Amino acid sequence: MNPHHPTPETVPAGQPHSRGCAAVGVILAAVLLLGAAGGAAWYVLTREDPETGAYDAAPGCEVGETEALDARVPDHEPTLEEPLGTAVDVFGRGWQCRWATPGGDGDSVPATATLVLVAAPNPGGVPTARDNFDSTTSRHAVTPVEDLGEESVAWIAEDGYTTACVATRVSNLYVETCHSTAAGYDAREPADEERVIAGAEEIARATVAALPDEVVEAGD
Repeated sequence: MNPHHPTPETVPAGQPHSRGCAAVGVILAAVLLLGAAGGAAWYVLTREDPETGAYDAAPGCEVGETEALDARVPDHEPTLEEPLGTAVDVFGRGWQCRWATPGGDGDSVPATATLVLVAAPNPGGVPTARDNFDSTTSRHAVTPVEDLGEESVAWIAEDGYTTACVATRVSNLYVETCHSTAAGYDAREPADEERVIAGAEEIARATVAALPDEVVEAGD
């Protein structure tokens, strides 16, 4: 699946590689987990087990619509909102989302942000969420992010355009935010790493702060 092909009118042509390390990370993690976790212990746990998480389902993309997103991706428009996973996927289900500053003669420097939210299935979703986190982040040179979720790391993805990502686990919910921004209005060069990392972390912290305490499906 390669969902990140927005129209030229939406995203500046100078940002061809800034489009969602988040979705790629979770999809690759899913492939690893499908092979390794077929007999996961969550099948036999009860709802009261401490390893059962707070999220029976992932929140929607609207949880990412924060003041931090407004500040770091000015005049943003949604360019992607797609479900991830199915009821039979061991790694869980959730959403992948993307916002971008409109291209053309706009008033703001072009920028993008992506968000992935995946709730590992309950009962016993916390161990699977840990596996999701470990499987995805182990492929990057990461640095810890303090005081964010139950575990959190950041990394820089150099894929022709500088993108910073932050992955966080909150109970059985995996949250990944990525951010890129241009150095100028023409979008020919990315901003410096320090600015991009700061933006990704700001968006991540605001998104985690906006999460509901739990999501319980009807009948649970």
